[in-house]
Amino acid sequence: MGASRIKIGKVTLDRRLGCLEDREGKPQHLRPKSYRVLEVLAERRGELVSKDTLAAAAWGDMAVSDESLSQCISDIRRAMGKNDAGLLRTVPRRGFVLEPEPTVAERRPVPAHRNAAVAAIVLASVTGLAIAYWTSDPGSDALTTAPVQAPAESVVASYPPSMLHWRDRTANDRLHAELEEILAKEPGNAQAWAELGHAYWREVKFSAWGGGRHELDRALTALERSIQLGGGAAAYRVLAELRLQAPFPDSLSPVDALAAAQAAADLAPSDPDSLAILAEALVANGYAKEAIPVIEQAIEAVASPPDQYREVAGLSYLAAGEPAKAVEEFGRLHGAGTFSGERHYMGWFLAASLAHAGRIDEASSVVEQARRTRPEKTLQSVSLALGHLRGQGALNVVMEGLRLAGMPG
Repeated sequence: MGASRIKIGKVTLDRRLGCLEDREGKPQHLRPKSYRVLEVLAERRGELVSKDTLAAAAWGDMAVSDESLSQCISDIRRAMGKNDAGLLRTVPRRGFVLEPEPTVAERRPVPAHRNAAVAAIVLASVTGLAIAYWTSDPGSDALTTAPVQAPAESVVASYPPSMLHWRDRTANDRLHAELEEILAKEPGNAQAWAELGHAYWREVKFSAWGGGRHELDRALTALERSIQLGGGAAAYRVLAELRLQAPFPDSLSPVDALAAAQAAADLAPSDPDSLAILAEALVANGYAKEAIPVIEQAIEAVASPPDQYREVAGLSYLAAGEPAKAVEEFGRLHGAGTFSGERHYMGWFLAASLAHAGRIDEASSVVEQARRTRPEKTLQSVSLALGHLRGQGALNVVMEGLRLAGMPG
């Protein structure tokens, strides 16, 4: 049966009592299925354990969906805590590994551009996760052709971001078709797989286009294929965004998002898009203060920062307790589609920031204006509209700000 007590980061698996204990010895109970999955992973620590093996151990002969197993993995990571959740590593399409705790010598070198505090927290959070994509054996179904970058770059260049707008999916459909043609001839083109994954993800992200679970799965498959072929930062950036913003709860994973974002930033340390997604992932994992220097570096790197950078900066400041700076960022976006279109939720962020900054009257004015035109009339409905922040501390800060502004429950 092995050891009766197994230390995993700052928690301990007590097999006699059938629970986890925190550092103070207090029980951290898991659902029975989640406990059994963790027990099997602990018994085979350091080994890849397949999904089938875990399903058989926890459910026996019963049929079980990937979503059920994913929920168990999420339960375990939540119980382990943010700093140690990275010890439970996902090997795409194959299974999971509970890593041994890293020694100081095993930690990865800190990129020169990164603030030391940021690097320390990222390394503690994602040990092994980002490396998984580079070191995992993709299996017999993976392509082993060397990456070929031929026409994909020129094709993508002909579709600037201004064309790939949420109001019209026509350009995205054309790009999708051209990428499929490239891959039919060059199945080892890592960049084409990454861009195809991005095209599928846009179909899901822009809800007006009607993309759903099928398109999300296709996006994940394409991104994984790109990574297996040695794809660059683009695949990791899109994967991180998907794990932060997916409309399906079982597909959200801030820990996996942080791992992918760290990989993107390591591969492209001067790329502002990579820095921006890293900052967003840091906020999602509760490290808003550490996100601030990262997003500020991204903003300084471009002449006209995209709205997305301003949003990440605003949330970083708000969650870090600097609401006045958050007001400056969200104020830049106010009046430019604040409560409409792709960024319909920006006004809620502005109102919450104003309230936390002590400007209650202004915050209440923004809320009342929104309640006359928006479908969200209560805190609960706003919380649902901000579903991409589910499970993040930033959402709690926004909700508290709206309460201060007089938003009814």
